[in-house]
Amino acid sequence: MSSPEPILRVEGLSKRYGAFEALRGLTFSIAPGETVGMLGRNGAGKSTAIRILCGLARPSAGQAWLRGEPMLGTRSVAHRRLIGAVVEAPRFYPQLSGRRNLLQLARLLGVDAARVEALLARVELTERADVAFGRYSMGMKQRLGLAAAFLHRPALAILDEPTTGLDPVGQRQVRDLIRQLAGSEGVSTLLCSHQLDEVAELCGRALVLERGALILEQPLAAGGIAAVEACFREMAARTRAEGAA
Repeated sequence: MSSPEPILRVEGLSKRYGAFEALRGLTFSIAPGETVGMLGRNGAGKSTAIRILCGLARPSAGQAWLRGEPMLGTRSVAHRRLIGAVVEAPRFYPQLSGRRNLLQLARLLGVDAARVEALLARVELTERADVAFGRYSMGMKQRLGLAAAFLHRPALAILDEPTTGLDPVGQRQVRDLIRQLAGSEGVSTLLCSHQLDEVAELCGRALVLERGALILEQPLAAGGIAAVEACFREMAARTRAEGAA
């Protein structure tokens, strides 16, 4: 029996800035309903990959397909309606309330107001929905960002460091939300993080990047976490050896 067509397929994705290669031949896929974690140290290429997939940067080489349709280097924006994303810090109109911001986005995406109210409740912002976004705490901003990412029931959610800057309670709230939203909506998810415990908790498979290249693709069940930890120890040892040379 053949496996289902991937929601996302990435082949040979590269990005060069002059002589510097930020991304080198990245290839991977995400199956329907799967949550995949992208791990790596600072400068490994994670954010570059995310920005390219979200249409915020152009690749030097390679292509990605969303539901079998090419999504990079095309004039079509149809695929963008199939993606929900939180890239870096969520950005909304600071003078508008959380509700008004989501309603503005809903109109652009053709989503009804009932969906906005349902997601506000889901991310526990109903009581603060009429407060200006600029007055939100970091945790509230992240939760509104998740509501926006899942607003239109995307085929793929791309989440870039969604718990950065949050205290442990805020991190737990956001992780629980990601699990609930991705699970109940059946959304395939690419989670970019530098925290192994976060990826281990939320993802079934990990991609480890180093110096722009994919160096490990590892299922996390049955000892997979130990394999990822060993990979990071090897990276650290190489860095120490290079520093001593």
